[in-house]
Amino acid sequence: MRSLLIPERCLACHARADPPFCRRCRLDVRLLPPGCPRCGAPPSAGHGCWPPDAPITATFTAYDYRGPVRAAIVTAKVGGARRGWEPLARPLADRLRTMRLTVDAVTWVTSVPARVRQRGIDHARAVAAVVADAVDAPLLRLLDVGPGSMHAEQYRATMVLPGSDIVLVDDVLTTGATAWRAAAALRDAGAGDVVLVTLARAGGHPFGAVTGRP
Repeated sequence: MRSLLIPERCLACHARADPPFCRRCRLDVRLLPPGCPRCGAPPSAGHGCWPPDAPITATFTAYDYRGPVRAAIVTAKVGGARRGWEPLARPLADRLRTMRLTVDAVTWVTSVPARVRQRGIDHARAVAAVVADAVDAPLLRLLDVGPGSMHAEQYRATMVLPGSDIVLVDDVLTTGATAWRAAAALRDAGAGDVVLVTLARAGGHPFGAVTGRP
């Protein structure tokens, strides 16, 4: 009945379809194959991997951030399509189930409170809920966020995490700077391994050159 009143639409082109994508857009969606276990990039000589001192142990992602995927994430994030996150996250969840990760908790890169109020949702939490179900681990808010210098949010762990292995979830991995700061806050609180999980990866940026390590 709900679909008769409010038709479901493709998150990319907004044609009527079961989300996230219509048949036409689905043809242009690129799912990334399993790549470098450290940074998730397609394996190649000299790819822009995390440097040895990165607080991130491993990285897993599902989509290449381009075309319909980029349009869909923007629609879900700023266009008000809040119900789009769960179907977008399904391929990521399916991949994680096959990996049988053993972790103590799943958390997410939270947005600043004003942005959450504006959008009506903490979108990374929506993805993290799907991930937590896939890896059979509790979903916990382990990070607070506040403004930092040069518009770079600063993260602080909400509790001590002695040796706990954590999955850290975000929507898109671009330069790696935000993930680095969030993971560093978890490691500063005593976390063991921090596994970064994102819906999509944008480009092949050399993470070590752009993270702005403290």
